[in-house]
Amino acid sequence: MAPRFPPEICWIFSLARCGSSVIAYAAAAPWALPVADEPFGPWDRTGPPYHYPPEQKVLKERFWESGEHLTPEVLGLAERVFDGIAKDSARLIVKHPHDMIRPEEFRTELPHHRSVFLLRHPLKRLNSLYARGWHKSIGPNFDLDRFSLVARRWLEHPHRLTFEQFRADPRAFFARLWIAFGWAFDESHLDVAVAYQQSHYHDSSAKLSDERPDAVVSEGRWCVPPEAEAAYAADPFVQEVMRRAGWSDTAQSP
Repeated sequence: MAPRFPPEICWIFSLARCGSSVIAYAAAAPWALPVADEPFGPWDRTGPPYHYPPEQKVLKERFWESGEHLTPEVLGLAERVFDGIAKDSARLIVKHPHDMIRPEEFRTELPHHRSVFLLRHPLKRLNSLYARGWHKSIGPNFDLDRFSLVARRWLEHPHRLTFEQFRADPRAFFARLWIAFGWAFDESHLDVAVAYQQSHYHDSSAKLSDERPDAVVSEGRWCVPPEAEAAYAADPFVQEVMRRAGWSDTAQSP
């Protein structure tokens, strides 16, 4: 029997409601690659529909108990979880729509892992949270502080992507993502990824929705409170990020 090597692991960092689910699964589709969908928690994903290795439940518990640090124990558990999810695949995409893992720890402890950082217009993202009723996921100050923290990480990351780029030109988007991952690809791979994106909508995580990708609930109505719009408009750093990303600095309903 040939020796089995650890999988090549590539990450998509983002915040919730930035499109990371459909992007991760579409990016994996041309090669039928596995996706490690939020293995660091906060959920136990050892049961259906994920069926992750039993170490995943322990991983998310130890990670949180450590103060969300990549301790030696956490890293050892993560390696076993990644290996179990990958099975015989030589590659694995990790989807991480959280602010839990610190970039400096990621670079130090996982130097061979590649990554991209995905960001979405902050008010469009906030509208998605409100429209979906995810009020418990909205942090203090209309989630502005969390967005600012992650936006700083996005600005510092060498491979920056936006949800708006994905919607405007998915072929170019997937090409940039795979180049950042160091993967060889051709037009046929782009065809598969775009076809997946056009025919699948992930309501959240791996959960497929009956909604059409071009007509989702959170883009059909504007739910952001005026106070939230004012808070984002008054924050100089947020305005600078919006300028750097090429976004309008004023709230616009879908």
